[in-house]
Amino acid sequence: MPDESPLPVTERTRHRRLREQGSTDRADLTAILAAGVICHLGVVVDGYPMVVPTVYGLDGDTLYLHGSVASRSLVSAPQATVCVTVTHVDGLVLARSVFEHGVNYRSAMIYGTPRLVTDREEKLAGLRALAEHIVPGQWDYARRPNKKELAKT
Repeated sequence: MPDESPLPVTERTRHRRLREQGSTDRADLTAILAAGVICHLGVVVDGYPMVVPTVYGLDGDTLYLHGSVASRSLVSAPQATVCVTVTHVDGLVLARSVFEHGVNYRSAMIYGTPRLVTDREEKLAGLRALAEHIVPGQWDYARRPNKKELAKT
């Protein structure tokens, strides 16, 4: 059963502007993750920030990110904190004044320390979460990854 307690607030995650629009409700986080398709993975590689778009899937409280075993963004800094962001645009606000234009969106910023998934069964479960997040029913429709494909992911 997923954790239903409020998300912790730290100095890094505290809402500084428009606090009334922010949320620490896990259900809100889950809804944003469910609405999105692409996340952006922020890492530091060789001392420089790198932000890489990728697909993701959620299985309970575990967020799976897709990547190659050769991906610099996933293997260059093991045990380093990363930032994953997901944004879902709900609508554009257009006005007669450019200053009044805006975007209605929901977003989530998640900090954590990633870990490589090496267990075959968990890797398959993660890939299933990814496939089902993007296109529900795709896991049952498409061919499963073979041993060589699984080793590269």
